[in-house]
Amino acid sequence: MYEDSILYVQVEPAQITDINRIFEGYEHIALVSTVDNKKGIVKLRGTPDTMPDMQEIVKNLPFFAKVLQNFSE
Repeated sequence: MYEDSILYVQVEPAQITDINRIFEGYEHIALVSTVDNKKGIVKLRGTPDTMPDMQEIVKNLPFFAKVLQNFSE
């Protein structure tokens, strides 16, 4: 997996299921994995080709989502 195809995003913990289901609806854009369920941090794994779509979806989520720059597990 390429590092330039991973986004770490922080949402309210109650929104983790929502972001997962939203990305399931956009088949083949990204896989969603929970990194820290107490802090609401998820990892979106896509491809370099799907990264622009991933960013656009996160930007337009119906709830606040913060992209975590330089985050490491």
